[in-house]
Amino acid sequence: MKLSIDQANKLLSQLTAGVTVVADKQQADKNADIEPVFNNISLVVGKAIRPALEEELKASSDAAFTARYLGTLRSAAHRVFNIPRRELEELSVEQLLSKCKGALESRYTQTDAERQTGLEATVREYEQQLEQLKAEHEEVLKAEQAKYMQRDITTRCLRIVEKLPRKGGDLQEQADMLSYKMQKAYEVRYNENTRRLELYKEGKTATTENNEPLTDEDFAREWAERAGILVKDNRHISPADVQAGQQSGFMSLLTDTDDQPPGAMNAIEAWAEG
Repeated sequence: MKLSIDQANKLLSQLTAGVTVVADKQQADKNADIEPVFNNISLVVGKAIRPALEEELKASSDAAFTARYLGTLRSAAHRVFNIPRRELEELSVEQLLSKCKGALESRYTQTDAERQTGLEATVREYEQQLEQLKAEHEEVLKAEQAKYMQRDITTRCLRIVEKLPRKGGDLQEQADMLSYKMQKAYEVRYNENTRRLELYKEGKTATTENNEPLTDEDFAREWAERAGILVKDNRHISPADVQAGQQSGFMSLLTDTDDQPPGAMNAIEAWAEG
């Protein structure tokens, strides 16, 4: 679109005052500031289009508010009057309120037996929800208890293996293998008071041939002997040469005799052979 100077001046006169378009630069003001002119034009245009914009925004915001408000009403109607959600979909505000009014009136016409039946059904539903939550909580609790129990078992096995007069090898790997073998043969429980592992078979305390409780240390020594990780003959080795942390086990082993019977650990012979 092309405008003549007269047309441009006529347009500017409607938008802002005191501005005239001239034919060349020589006639224009050297210090003319365009920003106030632009601001005046923006103000005039804004006043002209604001009503239409406000109407458009109001329509969209009203629709969003109504949708959110209806969603809240549907949830309340379902919760308070126990109206199925599918019956509340696509209802207007008036229809929704009418539905709630009908549900409320029907309660007044119910007999005592009907009200009692409805209450019992509601109670059963809540009981089922509570039982489900309880079961889920117990599953999570069992998983956490099993995780911490396994941590305690592994830590105890590591401490036991540390005290044994071993030939060498990776300490953590040997402790993990001891933990695996022990739990494969017995039900293992960690005693918080004694900080030791207790071994059970079919719910009863595991015992030796002498009907004495089978300790975790006895089991570990028998396993280590069968696994071949213990130093057998220590007469030519000084205690200073034994790995750090194993002197106590070394000294106790020096007192053992070659003809000492297997003793209590025959109780796990079937496991060891496996």
